[in-house]
Amino acid sequence: MAGVSVGPRPFTVGEYHRMAEAGVFAPEENVELLEGRIIAMPPQGPLHASTVRRLLNALLALGLRMDRLLIEQPITLGENGEPVPDITVVEPDPENRFYAGGHPGANRVLLVIEVSDSTLDYDLGEKRGAYARAGIGEYWVVDVRGRRVHRHTEPIESNYADTSVHSQTDVLPLLGGSIPLHELFSD
Repeated sequence: MAGVSVGPRPFTVGEYHRMAEAGVFAPEENVELLEGRIIAMPPQGPLHASTVRRLLNALLALGLRMDRLLIEQPITLGENGEPVPDITVVEPDPENRFYAGGHPGANRVLLVIEVSDSTLDYDLGEKRGAYARAGIGEYWVVDVRGRRVHRHTEPIESNYADTSVHSQTDVLPLLGGSIPLHELFSD
């Protein structure tokens, strides 16, 4: 039959949730939904975990409160996306404080940070494209092995118009303050 297309069928966020509720994923399995595909993520090592904690300290030092910070919690990107960034800075929502009524959508996200120990290509490739398509205004990839931060701003279609790489000696401005990048990397 001519004209029949074959290929993977994307899952919706609702289907993804029903699969989780039905026990399709093992409790210890680390998965996320990105553009309709279920992605198995590697377990976190100590270097990754300590960098997330260092980032959290830096963000709290800027005066951010916990109702504006999501640590390894899902965000919703349309009907086919529910990634779990390492850290997300969100706008406060007085009607859904702490987002108990649902995960924040891209319209509430100010910054997504991914800590990359073993997933650098994925974070700088597929994830960057998905975040740009969703309109996430600022996206950082913390390359723990390279001791640098890839900063992406101004999303346009499936990429970012402004991309820069910062070394551990740099200071990045954020939300009226700044983060000295050397604080993010272990000695």
